[in-house]
Amino acid sequence: MSRIAIDVHQIGLRQTGNETYIRNLVEEIATIAPKDLEFVCYSTKAPHELTSVRWPGPVKRIWPHTPLVRIPVSFPWELRRIKADIAHFQYFAPPICPCPTVVMVHDISYEFFPEFFNPIERKTMQILIPLSVRRAALVLTVSEFSKQAIAETYKLPPERILVTYNGVTPNFVPLKNSLSAFERLEHLGIGPPFFLSVGNLQPRKNLERLLRAYADLRKRRSPAQRLVLVGQSAWRGHRLADEVARLGLTDWVTLPGYVSNDDLVALYNLADVFVYPSLYEGFGLPVIEAMACGTPVITSNAGSLPEVTANAALLIDPRSETEISTALEQLIDDPDLRIRLREAGLARASHFSWRRTAEQTIEGYRQCL
Repeated sequence: MSRIAIDVHQIGLRQTGNETYIRNLVEEIATIAPKDLEFVCYSTKAPHELTSVRWPGPVKRIWPHTPLVRIPVSFPWELRRIKADIAHFQYFAPPICPCPTVVMVHDISYEFFPEFFNPIERKTMQILIPLSVRRAALVLTVSEFSKQAIAETYKLPPERILVTYNGVTPNFVPLKNSLSAFERLEHLGIGPPFFLSVGNLQPRKNLERLLRAYADLRKRRSPAQRLVLVGQSAWRGHRLADEVARLGLTDWVTLPGYVSNDDLVALYNLADVFVYPSLYEGFGLPVIEAMACGTPVITSNAGSLPEVTANAALLIDPRSETEISTALEQLIDDPDLRIRLREAGLARASHFSWRRTAEQTIEGYRQCL
């Protein structure tokens, strides 16, 4: 029997992609866990605070919350105590560890767009993540694009990096009853028609350009659709509200902040178009979620997004406000294109499954063992 320890501290922190990944991974591992592997999960929260998660084994609390002590001190001590055979982390692993580590790195955007990060956070990542991946027995990532970037930037052999694509949570589907979606969004004060974007409010998501493109569209033809930007404010996220006011869009842009999964499903289903002009993504989970709900997608021709969407989205240059504005206008005017993108998106989203992510991850554990 081999013992696998998994760091799940992101669950409950609203860390969007990182939390979505680890929650769905452990829940799928719980469903398919082989009998020769034993799993122990570690959180900074008490187990009774995490009862909504289906665990593959015991979940234990690890102290303290600060990673400055938890990662280099608490984890090595605990992993030695339980005689772990493998430990699975996201981004940061202990510099000295009593067992081999598996490290998930979703992307290394901080290397290519350092100006989009808090300086202290950026410098921490630039120092510690390379150390973590170079010492790891196996590095996991979420796209071939990210694999190539990690291998080239950190001089790692490609065979030490395993791509495990993200999946789509089963509740992201086209709703049969649109009335339920309307009712679901009443508390947010949002109703159709609207364009939708989802993700942390931070410079990398390129939302200021989206706002300017939307303002240009409004000047040219005054579309009925308002713009809804869903996500919690991150580094320099406050600039968006300032830009909304500067562009005179206060009555046409809604910033509801972080929303629940059920609200998100309703928003995807009711949106006329999902637009995601991010400058850099390791995967771009909201794009696949929108496709799984049958929403036509506009997204960037940058990062992993062409790989992930595979011709099922309208691709634009994220640095061109004109291209963003023109793509929105094109989807307003062309119902046949909206239908084609809807069908292509549904087909593409069906290729991504958290079950497959879990199966590939377990295969990775076995390689290390």
